[in-house]
Amino acid sequence: MKSSDVTNWLVKEIALLVGRHPEELDIREPFSSYGLDSAKVMLLSGELGAALDIPISPTVFWDYPTIQELSFYLCERGLRGNDEVATASSIAPDQRESIAIVGMGCRFPGITGVGEFWEHLLRGTDAVREYPADREKLGEVKVDRQGGYLDGIDGFDYPFFHMSYREAIRMDPQQRLLLEVTWEALMDAGISPELWANTQSGVFIGISNSDYGRRELEAADGFHIHSVMGGALCIAANRLSYFLGLHGPSMAIDTACSSSLVAVHQACHSIWSGESQQAIAGGVNVILSNGVTSSLAEAGMLASDDRCKTFDAQADGYVRGEGCGVVILKPLTKALQDGDDIYAVIPGSALNQDGRSNGITAPNQSAQEKLLLSAYARAGIQPSQIGYIEAHGTGTFLGDPIEVKALGQVLSNGRQADDLIYLGSVKSNIGHLESAAGIAGLIKTALIMKHEVVPPNLHFHTWNPEIPRTGFPFLVPVKCEALKLGEDVYAGVSSFGFGGTNAHIVLGKPPLVRNVDQTSEMEPFVFTLSAARKDGLSLLAQKYVDWLQKAEKYDLPAMGAALSRGRKHHEHRLAIVVSSKESLITALQDYVRAFESSSLWHYGYVASQPAEAVFWFGDYDGGNPGDTGEEVIINDPVFRQSYFVVTQLYRNLADDTFQQEGKFNAFAKQYAYAQMLRHWGITPKSCVGEGIGRLTADVLDGRLSLVQAAQSLVHGEPTDLGQLEIGVDFKDIAICLLTVPPGVAQYANTVIVIECRDELACLQVQCDLYTKGLLVPTGSARTRKLPHMLPTYPWHHQSCWKTTIANAEEPNNITCFC
Repeated sequence: MKSSDVTNWLVKEIALLVGRHPEELDIREPFSSYGLDSAKVMLLSGELGAALDIPISPTVFWDYPTIQELSFYLCERGLRGNDEVATASSIAPDQRESIAIVGMGCRFPGITGVGEFWEHLLRGTDAVREYPADREKLGEVKVDRQGGYLDGIDGFDYPFFHMSYREAIRMDPQQRLLLEVTWEALMDAGISPELWANTQSGVFIGISNSDYGRRELEAADGFHIHSVMGGALCIAANRLSYFLGLHGPSMAIDTACSSSLVAVHQACHSIWSGESQQAIAGGVNVILSNGVTSSLAEAGMLASDDRCKTFDAQADGYVRGEGCGVVILKPLTKALQDGDDIYAVIPGSALNQDGRSNGITAPNQSAQEKLLLSAYARAGIQPSQIGYIEAHGTGTFLGDPIEVKALGQVLSNGRQADDLIYLGSVKSNIGHLESAAGIAGLIKTALIMKHEVVPPNLHFHTWNPEIPRTGFPFLVPVKCEALKLGEDVYAGVSSFGFGGTNAHIVLGKPPLVRNVDQTSEMEPFVFTLSAARKDGLSLLAQKYVDWLQKAEKYDLPAMGAALSRGRKHHEHRLAIVVSSKESLITALQDYVRAFESSSLWHYGYVASQPAEAVFWFGDYDGGNPGDTGEEVIINDPVFRQSYFVVTQLYRNLADDTFQQEGKFNAFAKQYAYAQMLRHWGITPKSCVGEGIGRLTADVLDGRLSLVQAAQSLVHGEPTDLGQLEIGVDFKDIAICLLTVPPGVAQYANTVIVIECRDELACLQVQCDLYTKGLLVPTGSARTRKLPHMLPTYPWHHQSCWKTTIANAEEPNNITCFC
């Protein structure tokens, strides 16, 4: 049959099917313009196949969306594939280093944090449920369909982010989610946020929905400037940059369902171009309107049982979902230099558009194939290296086959028949998160690359009959499977916007980095926790108890390094000397139960403006502990070196008849302890002493040289020294070295006695200094920080929801400099 014959047949049959005259049909217009829906297309494809005596898939009407294009394809088959491969082969790989994913945070249905997310994926948990009842209590209209809904959508820890309640209730809950989840992602990365302040760090956020902001602007109870900012999509990204003090690009991106994956793509390119040093990328979605859901249901786009049955023969639509996901991105060399733990790397990505397909919301197989070829070419890999695909996979009867056909056309090339590719979609677990869908799939895939395990795909039993099985190397896992071994195995993540914007990102496994602290016995270290509220600190301690009791694999020194070097240290602080997992659990449990002083842990409150330290040195009275000549056994190198220098001076200056060895030893220890504290980073506001202690204070403040002080001590000159008179504020913290001089307590707020007879005593001192805000113990510098998937921050959620009652006295006076 000629192309013209196929054209005439299609014109005649479509005219009969839609009740129009053949001359009314334009063969260059999409099939959707004739009123052909999915059911009519399936009927037409069967009749066309019978007329041509060849099987015709209904998806071909989306691949070639006009009568003219479809007729040409059916009569001239085989030409298109060669052209596209040639086009893709001309794309040069990106000559840039990979981007490392160093931290992730998420809030998905029934899930808080990446650790919980991974556990749910491995267990195959279905998070779809009825619309939460607590939202009706907030005055929200019930959404009639089940979905992937978040709990406690009204909760927000607004004091933590330095906001007023007045502003918080007018903020879209999507902005609140982004603030908290971004903070969690930075903590997961082991990045204290103040380290990024005033840097060229970018923020790229995918966001499309604005139910809360639209309702707020349409409310009849008065208009407030906070409502404008609280509902503006751009502020979702800008508020992060403002709170963290970032100076790189800051933008909200709306390409519908592909928004968050497009945001990651843009973030990577911003880093590659040098526009950003590092970046925050993610997406968010919250459902507060029944109108959109009802419209989608009436259009037949939602699944009858509210489940995404991706790739399955029973696939009949998707289910809506909510969530927020954020990733922290750095250039790979920078991540390795910083000692970051890495989930996965991004060697390349691609974006494109469906163009003029069979309707603006219709997918296009040809465009998807070109997208895949471009992404793999730019990543510098072969399609045969792909071991896992996180598909867009909404679970529609015709959308899934179009996507899998595009994947099969590209990924089958150069692959052995038994070289299977795992195919999954996180939508089967948590629903379709729309503007946050892509980031959910990316986080899942990064976890797969990190752990080399593919979790099960839910609601899959039998392949969709429109998905070709012959020659397509795909396997949908129904239980946990091992990802193919080897460093050259990659994964791909797809996300398609309903307006036709497509994104595909390539992920590689993290580089193998050997931890240098592989010792059979763990050396004791200081374990630190902190929170903005005291009850929050107790909750956080309990979280770590629960985590440790369940953990099968753990590295306590690496965890300690992450908590000390990669966390913001808040006002309420807890410090514990850890020698084993059991001792840590016991101390944490003791703190949770006691809330009072204990020998197992140290607690303290540090004001926003921490007190300063004053070094106090007492006189030698012949009975002071530690002033004899016993061997110094602590291993601090600065202490030992300083002590050695003073004792060498003593041996050079004193003759055999000198009888003041105890005094000289007390002076040597005072000086050595002071130098050790300075090396730790504690710079005293002043040094105060009496007797021998005044001599030590004079040396540390530069009024005497060490040699002059030693000579004075040998010759007996300091015996008449009184107390050095220097002003001391009561808010100051007195650090007494070796002994507590009389009357110190009346001058200073807190007294800390420094005398470390062994390594454990030295660590106890560090605990005390940490809880007073004077020191952050770092532990061994050789220990890599492994912060990933540790318990999340204990937010103090308070209900922040806009009421319908106007407050006439509320100020409305934000200054705008637009």
